[in-house]
Amino acid sequence: MYRTHLQMHPAPARAGQPVTLTLTVRDGEGRAVSRLTPSHEKPMHLFVVSRDLRHFAHVHPSLAGDSFRLQHTFAAAGEYTLFVDYQQPGHGQVVDRHNVHVEGAAHPVAAALTESPRTQRSDGLEVTLQSDAEIHAGEPAMLHFDVTDAATGKPVMDLEPYLGAMAHFMVLSADGQDFVHVHALDARGSASRVSAHAVFPRSGLFKLWAQVQRHGGVVTVPFVVRVDAARAGGHAQHPH
Repeated sequence: MYRTHLQMHPAPARAGQPVTLTLTVRDGEGRAVSRLTPSHEKPMHLFVVSRDLRHFAHVHPSLAGDSFRLQHTFAAAGEYTLFVDYQQPGHGQVVDRHNVHVEGAAHPVAAALTESPRTQRSDGLEVTLQSDAEIHAGEPAMLHFDVTDAATGKPVMDLEPYLGAMAHFMVLSADGQDFVHVHALDARGSASRVSAHAVFPRSGLFKLWAQVQRHGGVVTVPFVVRVDAARAGGHAQHPH
C-alpha cells in the first residue's frame, strides 16, 4: 500500500504566510512513486480542513521531481488535517491524512457545529440541498443541489464542468474522522440541478462542501447535515 510523507517549508507553518507543502508518495519498500492514476483530471487531490471545520481548501499539488508540491497559505492559526486523495495504480483510491499545527494569533473558539439551513448562499449563487428520503447511516443517499442566481432567483443554466464533473462534494464528520469525496452523477453542462450518491458511515452531524464552476470560477458552498441512525435491516455500505 502506498503512503504519503509530508514536508513543510518553512516549518512550523504560520497563519497568513505562504508555506511550501511537499508530498512524497512511497511504496511498501519506501521507494518514491511519481506515477499515479489520474482521477478527475488530477493525479492528486488535497483537502485542507481546519479542526473546527471553518476553513476549507481543495487544491492540487503538481509533480516536481519525485514529489508533489504546492504553495499554500493557511487562513488562521490552529489545528488542520490534510486529506491526500489519490489513486494507486492497480489498487484504487487511497486517502492519507496528516495533522498540521499552524502558529499565529489565537482566534475565538468556534461555536458548536449545528445543522444548517438547506439553502445557502456563496459568491452570487443560492444553492438548495434536497434528498430523496431521510438520510440514514450506511445507506446510499441521493442528494440534489438546485442552483439559482442569488440576485435574480432564476435557475443557473450555465454551470461548467469542474475537473471532469459538474460538481465535487467533500463530506467530513463533525469529529473529522470520516471522510467522503464524491462527484456529481451527470457530467453534462447547463443543468441547474446537480446530484450525487453518498454513503454516510455513521449517524451524527457532517459538514459538506459542494463545489461548482461558473464563468471560470469555482464556488464552494458549505452545508451541515444531520444523519440519522442506521435502520434495522438496512444495507450498510462503505463510502469510496
